Amino acid sequence: GGAARGAVAAAPGRRRACLNHSSVYASNPEKVAKDLAFLVGGHAEANGPLRNEGAKSWVCFFNEEDARPDGTPIYLLDPTVTDFLEVYPKSYRLIMGEDGRANFEAYDARAEKGVGVHFNLSVNSSRSELEALCKDRDLRCAWREYLPLLDVWLEEDPAVLVELVPPLEAADSPAIGA
Repeated sequence: GGAARGAVAAAPGRRRACLNHSSVYASNPEKVAKDLAFLVGGHAEANGPLRNEGAKSWVCFFNEEDARPDGTPIYLLDPTVTDFLEVYPKSYRLIMGEDGRANFEAYDARAEKGVGVHFNLSVNSSRSELEALCKDRDLRCAWREYLPLLDVWLEEDPAVLVELVPPLEAADSPAIGA
């Protein structure tokens, strides 16, 4: 028994890992960030390392209450700032800088189709509310018949998919395996 050879056991009492934020690239970062904010009840703002490059990077904060009353951008390097998605333009790529830090460089991606990205978010909206929100933004969506989640296409090329999961106790949510 015991741990596999070479495996390191977690220290007792260590807290479970939590994803604080992530990033994706898109052809239209502003639209992707604003549509996602609309769907989850958050807010979007020109922010991130490319915000001074003509507002090319956008951030969707998943909670509206995180917005600053005066409208100034939130400082992303504050370790207490969490629950957001950075959206970068497809015309830039993430690189490792000479000092080992994350950096970006302009990139001609016109010839590339890119890879699709997706993420899964729990939301406090019912099935019917999510459908209405998608219709209001003219976003393509479809319910999975075998899982209680809605596939919402924030962008189709490159593919940016969000799987929205309503509360499982919601009366109009399908049962798993139904």
